[in-house]
Amino acid sequence: MRRVSIFVFITAIFLMAILAAGTAFYFYSVGDRYRHTQMMVQRNILFAQNILLRLERSGTTEEIEDTALKYGMRWIKDRDKGVTLLKDAKLLGRQPTPFGFIDMLEKEGKIYLLINSFGRLILFEDLKLKPYDPKIVWIYFALTAFVMLLVYWAIWIKLRPLKSLQKCIREFGEGKLDIECRIEGSDEIAQVSQAIDEAIGRIRGLINSRNLFVRNIMHELKTPLAKGTLTVQMLPESKQKDRLETIFARMDGAISEFGTIEQLSSGSFPMKKRAVMIEDLIDQAIDLAMVDRDRGEYSIEPVRIEVDFKLFSIALKNLIDNAMKYSGPKRFRVEADSKKIVVESIGTELEHPLSYYTQPYTQGDGAVSGLGLGLYIVDIIVKAHEFDFVYEHKDGRNRFIIRF
Repeated sequence: MRRVSIFVFITAIFLMAILAAGTAFYFYSVGDRYRHTQMMVQRNILFAQNILLRLERSGTTEEIEDTALKYGMRWIKDRDKGVTLLKDAKLLGRQPTPFGFIDMLEKEGKIYLLINSFGRLILFEDLKLKPYDPKIVWIYFALTAFVMLLVYWAIWIKLRPLKSLQKCIREFGEGKLDIECRIEGSDEIAQVSQAIDEAIGRIRGLINSRNLFVRNIMHELKTPLAKGTLTVQMLPESKQKDRLETIFARMDGAISEFGTIEQLSSGSFPMKKRAVMIEDLIDQAIDLAMVDRDRGEYSIEPVRIEVDFKLFSIALKNLIDNAMKYSGPKRFRVEADSKKIVVESIGTELEHPLSYYTQPYTQGDGAVSGLGLGLYIVDIIVKAHEFDFVYEHKDGRNRFIIRF
């Protein structure tokens, strides 16, 4: 399901609410106009009937004027003035009666009633009613919309700290530890931000303690290692000396590798990508794995890829190391082109999916040695380069594939 920002959602809700209010006011205006027209028609019919009744009974001018005033009408007796008023007047409606018909007219914001009784025309000006004006309805709508916008603004201001809180959490997830997420206030958002800030502080302390512990351990290991290496070099040449030098060199490389992986997993390793030849990467990986190059078969195209040379060499070294450990003939094969690097060896299919082995400290039942970190290290390095790491078993061979 597509994620929708809460700010976009609230904006959409208020826009729909304003649209609904505008629609409601529009239909109310239509209904109000209809009610106004009906009231005017009924009143004018009743008035016209009274006037026509007076005319039929030969009522005097005074009687007609008195009747008109009672209904809020003014008799326009001046013929020329009447003709001028009727010119370009807008016809609102015509109502037939037994004595003739009446026309309701509008001109210059006033309503006029023209009674036509068997050819006799009598014109009245309505002093009470005015043409329907929807302005008041839309003024109320404008006030309603203004109040809704004020509420929307207040909610927006109240929720705005969520954006800074989201930014803070994202930066923390990217490895920035020296940040503060605290928002001043006493509402729920401020309380959440304060809780997150406290949690970040505790995590920061744990990470710093872990980094200090790891660095101390590495320092303590490096010191005796350096002394041991120096002592071995003082020994006379022999197979034992060569073996000890190899062991110390491997230990030194392993400690350096662990330091690099610790930085990478904590997000503090400075990635330095550059275009390198795949063959150079594989040569470096073989040197790090300390295996005889003749134990491998190679099908490598002369292509370059954009990687961190040090990190990617460690990943390939672990794949080669695994291939040597779990292959009966103790041999491996490397295949590389512009799309992938494959490290394969003869062996039985893995018991679990690859995702099981890319977790730290997990091994299969047939594990030879180690802490179960080899494929975990490969996986985090490959992910740091935004590549894909997959596994397949084909023709009796285990194939570990890094796809660019």
